Amino acid sequence: MPWTPRTPPARPVMRCAVMRRAAMRRRAPLLAALFAVLLAVLAIPPAAAQLREGLYEVEGQNPDGSTYRGQFALQAGPSASWIVAWQVGNVRLVGLGLIQAGVLAVSFVVEGRPGVAAFEVEPDGKLRGIWTTGGGLGTEVLTPR
Repeated sequence: MPWTPRTPPARPVMRCAVMRRAAMRRRAPLLAALFAVLLAVLAIPPAAAQLREGLYEVEGQNPDGSTYRGQFALQAGPSASWIVAWQVGNVRLVGLGLIQAGVLAVSFVVEGRPGVAAFEVEPDGKLRGIWTTGGGLGTEVLTPR
């Protein structure tokens, strides 16, 4: 029986099946890696869920080494932002922040100088971080009340 376009020879079909299996074997590690990354991303709880709106106790250290205590208020703001306020002695600071990858970044102004703070959100809800107004680094631990 002569070959016609409707009945392809068996060998090219077999060759295609072999090629498909080889291609699948080459893709298998890539697919496994993508699947593992997807599982890892889905298993990480969002940091915003750990961030607690409310009042915190402040324990801090200035760049010169002196320590201070105070209070910190954290309130959800518009468009996934956070509104923050510190009260340390008679000084009140207000700032605006956002959270990304478990870090709360906050901008503020103190005595006319711009400042920035970055706090890591810990599993127990504490915020531990650093801040600066350009004259060295200070540290703070914010503990939920």
